[in-house]
Amino acid sequence: MRRAGLVAAASTLAVVASVLLPAATATPAVASCAATSGSPVIETASWGQQRMGAERAWPRTTGDVVVAVVDSGVSAASASLQGSVLPGTDLAGGTGDVDCYGRGTFVASLIAGRQVDGTEFAGVAPGATILPVRVTSDPDSLYLSNDLPGLLAQGITAAVQGGARVIAMPLTSAASSAELEQAVQAAVAADVLVVAAANAPTTDALAFPASIDGVLSVAPLDEEGGADPSQLGAVPDLAAPSGGLVGAVPDGAGHVTGDEADLAVAYAAGAAALVRAEQPSLTAAEVAERLMATADAPTAPLAEGMTSDPSIGHGVVDPVAAVSRLDPESVVVASGETPVLDMPAEPDERPSDLALLIGIGLLAVAAAVLGPVVGIVSVRRKSQ
Repeated sequence: MRRAGLVAAASTLAVVASVLLPAATATPAVASCAATSGSPVIETASWGQQRMGAERAWPRTTGDVVVAVVDSGVSAASASLQGSVLPGTDLAGGTGDVDCYGRGTFVASLIAGRQVDGTEFAGVAPGATILPVRVTSDPDSLYLSNDLPGLLAQGITAAVQGGARVIAMPLTSAASSAELEQAVQAAVAADVLVVAAANAPTTDALAFPASIDGVLSVAPLDEEGGADPSQLGAVPDLAAPSGGLVGAVPDGAGHVTGDEADLAVAYAAGAAALVRAEQPSLTAAEVAERLMATADAPTAPLAEGMTSDPSIGHGVVDPVAAVSRLDPESVVVASGETPVLDMPAEPDERPSDLALLIGIGLLAVAAAVLGPVVGIVSVRRKSQ
């Protein structure tokens, strides 16, 4: 992988694994063309996976939508991605489900990696289906190429035509083109969310397609925090882990580590898949707004006139909050007025009291009138 030396490191691990850890790898489904084949299994989850905590969202959704990865292809032979990779397409011809470089598979595994015995590793949306779109087998050769904007445009178009609901784009170009902007606009019109890396491909360069309206721009994050804004080529909407990550290799059950700014798109795209599956009525724009509204917001005060942090945008993507937090419109907000309790009126006991008094009075009158009569009758009886 670019700048991180992922392929070189993985090759060394492969040699060690073949000697010391033969039982830690699975037999590839097809012959491998990637240098990472045979890498050992990494048992523990990376800090980035732990930070996302996506497993808490899985009782609600695992992200059962199609997510395209526009990069170096995605291997269908990776143990973590068994049964979840479509044939896809290669812009040079053929399918995109073989990955000789390794990064496309790495990104796809962060998005949709299934749980495998012997490791804690898993992607954010393990129910997602990956649509691989290979634009190149060697991303390093394309970063400053004049052909890159056109290839990215073709990749977006292929992803939309392939039925993707989310498109993850690790590759960044220093220049845009009319074709690329039209492809993004077509994706927006088709209600497809494009998620692109915000890091600059070279010093003082812009980042495309992240700088194009309608694209969700994602900045890198490591354990120390966000990137220096000078390293970004687009204003970030969100940030996501990108350094010190664990991801799957193209063949077998092994893993390698990655430390590229481009990898941030994976966790954001995975979170978008969770939201799209949980709330299918939301448009792509509404999904992006929800991801930003539920992000783990920056704690530092923003500069005057700023609405987001120049390093991490609206905050670090939070898959669980994005899926489970109530919609703002459905939350009842207190008005600040003192509530008045409407109590029933007390019964008027005066009529019954008056009746009692009248009754007593009548008895008294009766006693006064009848008393002498009773006495006379009694006397007469005695005198007879």
